[in-house]
Amino acid sequence: PHEGLDTIDATLDFGISTTKLAIIKGGFALALASAAAVSEVSEGAEVHDADADATTSLLLASWEDVEDVAEDEKGCYVLTAGAEVERFQVFSENTSRACSLMPAGPGLAPTALIAGFSMHRFGVGVDPMEDTARKIGAIAPVRQGARILDICTGLGYTSIAASRKGAHVTTIELDPTMTRMCQMNPHSRELFGGNIRQLYGNAADVVPTLPDGAFDRIIHDPPTFALAGELFSSEFYGHLMRILAPKGRLYHYIGDPASKSAGNVAKGVVQRLKATGFGGVAIDYDAHGVIAAHGPVKVNPPPKAAKKQQGGEGRGGGGGKVVGGGGGGARGG
Repeated sequence: PHEGLDTIDATLDFGISTTKLAIIKGGFALALASAAAVSEVSEGAEVHDADADATTSLLLASWEDVEDVAEDEKGCYVLTAGAEVERFQVFSENTSRACSLMPAGPGLAPTALIAGFSMHRFGVGVDPMEDTARKIGAIAPVRQGARILDICTGLGYTSIAASRKGAHVTTIELDPTMTRMCQMNPHSRELFGGNIRQLYGNAADVVPTLPDGAFDRIIHDPPTFALAGELFSSEFYGHLMRILAPKGRLYHYIGDPASKSAGNVAKGVVQRLKATGFGGVAIDYDAHGVIAAHGPVKVNPPPKAAKKQQGGEGRGGGGGKVVGGGGGGARGG
């Protein structure tokens, strides 16, 4: 169907699929649409020779657009045939911050950029999905039918990963703007189906309403202590302990424990979790978090993929997630 066209294969959804694009006058377009236009404009004509109006209606991006996009390492763009190339960015009324998707690398799931700060940590060999895998690994095993609470949804990667293991997931998000981000992100689509229940509100208000012993695993992935101190409080930890099942396991993101700033936060978190009544508390350096349980706790070994990359990572790029507004916002996974 693409006879007579110069085509290239490209991904327009961060590596999920491959699309054939046609190189036409002034830029590129979807190959199937271009092939149809060739037959409509003039029989046997090359698409390069199509009249200006027909070519413009096909264009996904001009060569000038391609150059501009290539120079913007932190931007993601929406391509629509015949329309201007649009940088995807939304403004959060809840947090008064600009939010956008940011590429993590060729073929990788994107992260979110909130007021200039990346949602996911980046060290050598750590992309958003690897970051997610380490968090899920910290609460392993996640069994079929397990009840998971994911606090601070973000782009939903953590909730999706748990759901893929057969868990029933409840996730809490403060900012509806993040839902808009998820709707635009191909890697977040599974958030809107399956075994994932989405709740909205300040986690400090929502968690106290949840029933005792309701969750087998809790992933607590808050913004920084400075932005959401109530999510690091002894009172909040008391509710986490109450809703965690007797044999449950809690993962609490804190940033790189080996860094000075996150290390100080980690010490305070460990002390308050113990004072709250958790029987076992330990720092998980690989997952950049703290693990807690009612009884003794042992840090799980890192996932196999993480082991291979550990030597080069140096646990870099892990500071706190600077985002949000009180008690929620967009960080999470």
